[in-house]
Amino acid sequence: MVRSAGRLTAAQLETLRGKLEAERRRVQRLLATPVETVPAEGERTEPEEVAQRSTEAAHHLGVAERERALLADIDRALAKLDAGTYGVSERTGEPIAYERLAAVPWTRVAADDEE
Repeated sequence: MVRSAGRLTAAQLETLRGKLEAERRRVQRLLATPVETVPAEGERTEPEEVAQRSTEAAHHLGVAERERALLADIDRALAKLDAGTYGVSERTGEPIAYERLAAVPWTRVAADDEE
């Protein structure tokens, strides 16, 4: 059973879990999408095309790196939900406002903690 950390209700926790799980699925789909960086066998390519593909591949690698970090944050938040410690700032131990969690459900700190 999920315990409420701070002032979050059971309904709010379930809403936030749904958001986290939906975002997790989105990130997993994105990471599973192959990136075409090498021309197909027999395909003629101009140097500009090769350069464009290299640029796109570098961009996709950066996106994938950020998405993997986001996935780790989401998994961490889901584990905290299961442990009953979700919704508490890792910096101060104070409750994180529901509005902030609704906007960024994987956040680790309250908005005031970031300033």
